[in-house]
Amino acid sequence: MFRGLKVGYENRELLWNLTQRELRARYRRSILGWGWSMLNPAMNTAIYTFVFLVIFKSRAPVGDPSGIKVYSIYFLAGVLPWNFFALDTGTAISSLLGSGQLMTKVYFPRELVPTAAVLALGVSLLIEFGVLIALILVTGHFMLQLIPVILYLIILETLFTLGVGLFLAAVNIRYRDVAYITTIVLQALFFMTPIVYPLSLVTNAKLRTIMNLNPMARFAMAFRNCFYDIRLPGLTTMASLTVISVVVFGLGYRFFAKRAPRFVEDL
Repeated sequence: MFRGLKVGYENRELLWNLTQRELRARYRRSILGWGWSMLNPAMNTAIYTFVFLVIFKSRAPVGDPSGIKVYSIYFLAGVLPWNFFALDTGTAISSLLGSGQLMTKVYFPRELVPTAAVLALGVSLLIEFGVLIALILVTGHFMLQLIPVILYLIILETLFTLGVGLFLAAVNIRYRDVAYITTIVLQALFFMTPIVYPLSLVTNAKLRTIMNLNPMARFAMAFRNCFYDIRLPGLTTMASLTVISVVVFGLGYRFFAKRAPRFVEDL
């Protein structure tokens, strides 16, 4: 892990330039531009709110101790970190193939490519969370005291996502089926993560235990504690997320670094 962070720091100017390239390319020739960062989750929220509140007649749980009972806030608090993970994973997987011409012409630490892709989407996440915080404040609930905890959770999720992305990107450059398999797995994992429903609805003890092993379920519940319940996540949750994120990033980076010398050959 520390080696990966050191490489990023020593090449911070190049990493920044690659991140800027990703940011400029993301909404190039788009009329709304960065407005899509807010429009996409807004449309998803409207669709799921209609389906679950109007069709299935379900109701959002009451925030404890905030007392909030707004499904749109409940949904956004879970889907925004999920979107960050899912989109970043997919982008990181394809990032090496997209930078193939650059890698064949000049040498630079290959891990900077997927890292830049992840950081670019991190900017979108900050914008989306900023809008969500404003929405919560409008409802009359004060939560600015939790911003340091939210930023820490974002750092942890970035490490976790980057670890997964580095591993899958290194495999995908050799076996292109990985990108297609990952898309299917992410679709299944979305519904195994309590985003559109509370975990309390899962009554099967074995299934609930399996879902609790899903790191993204823990991230979703931790962010919901901050945004919806307006309280600190449990110490056990924070400690487990810290350990998981550090370990996954370290293992993913180590695997990526071992495979990196063969990337140009695999291209």
